[in-house]
Amino acid sequence: MIFFDYYFKSSSTPKYLEPVAVCMERRYQALMADAPTLKRFIDELKSELNSIPRAKGRYELKADKDHIYINTTHEFTEAVLRLQCKEVLSMEGFSEDLCKRLTEEVKKGGV
Repeated sequence: MIFFDYYFKSSSTPKYLEPVAVCMERRYQALMADAPTLKRFIDELKSELNSIPRAKGRYELKADKDHIYINTTHEFTEAVLRLQCKEVLSMEGFSEDLCKRLTEEVKKGGV
């Protein structure tokens, strides 16, 4: 599982990037099931960014295992939108029944 623990939106982020900013902000402090789900989310962001005519050639998406940045490509390179994540290593404080169900789902490949 992956947890998004940091979101940043620069004050210089243009209004026409708002759909991308909203998409990223919705994932802030959320859990994502696995790497393939993260890849689909990144593809969704790329699609959203590419659908904005004014952003073409001026902004690019950079993604790595622990961050997603929307950077400017003109003048000084600056990350105007950032979303950082980390792998969840353990979960605590859940009922025994929930833990059993999650473990069963993981074994089945459902989570």
